[in-house]
Amino acid sequence: MSNWKACIPANPKYEGAVNTFWITNVSVAPHEAASIKVQVHYQNGALANEFITIGGDEYKEWGADDDWIYQKVATKLALGVLAHSADASGNPVPYIQAPAPVSVSVSDDTRSVHNQRDIETIASLQEQLDAQAAKLKTITELLFKNGSL
Repeated sequence: MSNWKACIPANPKYEGAVNTFWITNVSVAPHEAASIKVQVHYQNGALANEFITIGGDEYKEWGADDDWIYQKVATKLALGVLAHSADASGNPVPYIQAPAPVSVSVSDDTRSVHNQRDIETIASLQEQLDAQAAKLKTITELLFKNGSL
């Protein structure tokens, strides 16, 4: 189980995007559970170590087919459908095309970082926080002088 497996994500970042994973360690307690360490390279470039435990009825499903464990890892980590796999009917899973990128102009963007009204509100809140911090500092200094703290 030392091969990288590719998964076609449900929401690919771009055409041809895949999440890949490599099962690096499997510890088995016979007839009980399996603990699996997985290294994942996500479509966005992030690299992570994940840990999965499969026990109970899920573990009993395993049998001798190692492809089952790859499918289970892909499902549990929501990585997508294994590339070159088949659906329940045995039909090959087609690659899902990524949606066309949406072009948004900064001037059309109404999110807070581009909306002047929100920027002014944030600045006003920051001023209020600064004023409260100054008052708190003054009160703390007075309490120290009086020996209350």
